[in-house]
Amino acid sequence: MTWEEWGAIGDLVGGFAVVVSLVYVGLQIRQSANASRAATLQAFAEQYSDVNQMITDPAIARIFTKGLDGMSALTVDEQASFASVLSSISRTLESFYIQRRNGELDPGLFDGWFAQYLDLHANPGVGEYWSLRKHHFSPDFVDYVAREKESRTSKPLYAS
Repeated sequence: MTWEEWGAIGDLVGGFAVVVSLVYVGLQIRQSANASRAATLQAFAEQYSDVNQMITDPAIARIFTKGLDGMSALTVDEQASFASVLSSISRTLESFYIQRRNGELDPGLFDGWFAQYLDLHANPGVGEYWSLRKHHFSPDFVDYVAREKESRTSKPLYAS
């Protein structure tokens, strides 16, 4: 064999090695992305659970359920607690919405969380809070909430 033939064989082997390396790197990136998505989903589930845990405190639960019927039935201190809980819930859903919009959260999972959020909006006190505080949230999220409230049927989340 001549040096040119050996060189051609070397180029062929080198090209094959590059292709194998690229396939390996692609598989590693895919595996890393899947692990990242799983970690993100777990973090969202924990965040949602943390928000729900606030309402398990009997004093907060009493204020929250009282506030669902309307904020005027609450004292100023109770209104602050009610608004704080709703702010946490709304901010969590806004975060979920942004992640879903960016393709980082499963749409089916988001839709379940968001349906529950819209049911919460069917309560008069939540409507009052939202009309007073929706300017605290991104215009895109506010528009999404408005469109979805208009197009879906929601029921109050808790019985009065």
